[in-house]
Amino acid sequence: MNLTVEDVGQCKKILKFEVPKETVEEEIEKKTMDVCNTVELPGFRKGRVPRKLVEKRFGSHIKEEVAQSVINNCYQKALEEHKLNPVGNPQFSDVKLELGQPFSFDITLEVWPSFEVDNYKGLRLTKKSAVVTDEDIANAMKGLGEQKAQLIVVTDGIATEEDKIICDYKVKVGKDCVLEDEDIEISLIDNTEIADTPIPDLVEKIKGAKSGETRKVNVNLSNNFTGEAYRGKKAEIVLTIKEIKRLTYPDINEDFAKTIGFESLDDLMVKVRKRIEVDKKNWVEDDLKGQIFNILLEQIKFDLPQELVNYYTEKRAYKYQLDMLKGGISLEEIQKRTAAIKNASADSVARELRASLITERIAEKERIFVTENEVEQRIAAIAHAYNTDTSRVRKQLEHQGSLSNLRSEMRENKVVDFLLKEAKIEEESQATVKTKKKEAKSKE
Repeated sequence: MNLTVEDVGQCKKILKFEVPKETVEEEIEKKTMDVCNTVELPGFRKGRVPRKLVEKRFGSHIKEEVAQSVINNCYQKALEEHKLNPVGNPQFSDVKLELGQPFSFDITLEVWPSFEVDNYKGLRLTKKSAVVTDEDIANAMKGLGEQKAQLIVVTDGIATEEDKIICDYKVKVGKDCVLEDEDIEISLIDNTEIADTPIPDLVEKIKGAKSGETRKVNVNLSNNFTGEAYRGKKAEIVLTIKEIKRLTYPDINEDFAKTIGFESLDDLMVKVRKRIEVDKKNWVEDDLKGQIFNILLEQIKFDLPQELVNYYTEKRAYKYQLDMLKGGISLEEIQKRTAAIKNASADSVARELRASLITERIAEKERIFVTENEVEQRIAAIAHAYNTDTSRVRKQLEHQGSLSNLRSEMRENKVVDFLLKEAKIEEESQATVKTKKKEAKSKE
């Protein structure tokens, strides 16, 4: 067997085979004799069918079976000899089997990337502060108040930023009214769309208006405007304000605390503090894990099999699209976002695949494994969380084909724990925290 291996892309190879005609003829002879010894045809006893008749009746079938057998054997030998680790199914091409000629064929396959993992111990990490501040609690209490906020009609007042306005509108191009609508609700925020056209200075144009007033806004109609002939043209939007609504927030006091199910305001604040402590602890752990992967991905560079990335990207994009559809976004809008969704999905998929391969390689190097007992304990914990039977959870995981994913996730977590144990972690100073907060506020 002659074999040539060619690199034709990222993690992609073509194996070009040429098998001597003697090898093929020998295999055809063996297969033909097997058929002669076993086949039964009308008028002939088993094993007594003339060879010429066997060749006439079964020759093409014998040839196909021999070709498949030779291809499989050669492919397996090539994987072993060249230490190739294929991804997915190979593609066969240029299969040429002619009697009296060498048997040639090509196999195209993608392979897992080859790379080394080094310098993963002693990673320098910064542990962010998990201290719960008064500002954290104040923000949480404000959030609770916002959840209970109510829209009320402003009967005697003027429109202010972030109000909701109920109005009628007309779109005029020159003297012609090209579109009108009644009782629409718009948010008094810059770039809110009216007639599918963003209004950049909406707040300035409407602020200070009262119910019953009319305001005019000059715009260039967007490319999404209903009337195609008017897209891009200058227009005047005439708004007649019929009602002003404003969010009002409850006072955070004893009555509020009791309204949402707590014994007192102090009880509410204690519970809020505990929740923030848990959230911050998880956030700090996630941040450390993120730092680990950022460092490893920066240190260890390698290509990925493109078809593998494409496969998982399509799955991820489909899930995003399904989630948007469930969230009430129209099919037309989802289709507009398809390219952006796929690009974002491809980036995140590639990052996750690289991170997964790196942690897997570290696990192999450090002999980090997940035992069946640990898997059973995890399944039991899942069952307890959902108040169901362990056997039911296991059956569901097996049915979904998710047991291997569970093992991989557990192994990755073990690797992260190992890297954290080996890392050099420095606590973030309060001065750094304050500086970051000042910088964040200055950007707002």
